[in-house]
Amino acid sequence: MDGFESMSENLEQTKGYSEGAEMNRLSDVANDYLNEAIETRDPEMMVNRIDELCDRIPPKAIDANPEIGKKIEDLKEGIDKKYLEAPSNLEQVKQLSTHMLEIEGTRYEEWQRMTQQERLDAMQKVENAAAEVSHRPKCEVKGESLGEGYYGYFDPITKSITLNTDYLDGSYERYKDTLDTIIHEGRHAYQHYNVDERQVHPSDGDCTNWSKNLHDNMWGLFPENIGYQSPQEVGFERYWMQPVEADARAFAEDVFNKFNQMA
Repeated sequence: MDGFESMSENLEQTKGYSEGAEMNRLSDVANDYLNEAIETRDPEMMVNRIDELCDRIPPKAIDANPEIGKKIEDLKEGIDKKYLEAPSNLEQVKQLSTHMLEIEGTRYEEWQRMTQQERLDAMQKVENAAAEVSHRPKCEVKGESLGEGYYGYFDPITKSITLNTDYLDGSYERYKDTLDTIIHEGRHAYQHYNVDERQVHPSDGDCTNWSKNLHDNMWGLFPENIGYQSPQEVGFERYWMQPVEADARAFAEDVFNKFNQMA
């Protein structure tokens, strides 16, 4: 039996570096198992090994454990950001606002001169920047006539964001609504990524609230009311108060305000 097989047999004692005092500690067996992957400098192998050691669903960012984060610090540039811990909300706001300054169409004077398709293209670039700074996969941005009162939505199945083309006109109000919507819906994509695929968000508490909102009967009204609730189901006030809505609303407002200060 070679060293790899022997190590694999002993992994039961290394999985799930426990909560509390043991959280930052890896056993000798786990260290050897991880170091073997690090020596190869193969990102996929490292991610798989760290996820295996963590044994958590969904897995966390591979550098969430400080001990592991230190081990792979010099290799992070070669690892897709979607596996790495995202910056804090404050830093995400700052980074996204800065990126937006470089995107044509985010300023109102530029927006006014654009065609509807050019405005939609600009919003795709904003979404790409939002995905980059929040360490999640980017969404395809689509346009569709949704009628009055509907700004847009994120589809967690297709991983796409749809914007209301009825609002892609030259008025300042619609410009502001559209910019707010692309950031707001991108934040929903971030929430779903953290809850369903990999937790890269630094706050466990936020992710717990998002998970309960998206997958539990949050208001306890009816057995069938599981997960995210629409205004038609629970009324506008409860819809507005949902953790994922409150968070997305605050994030979009902070980004827009920061961007205006910098522009």
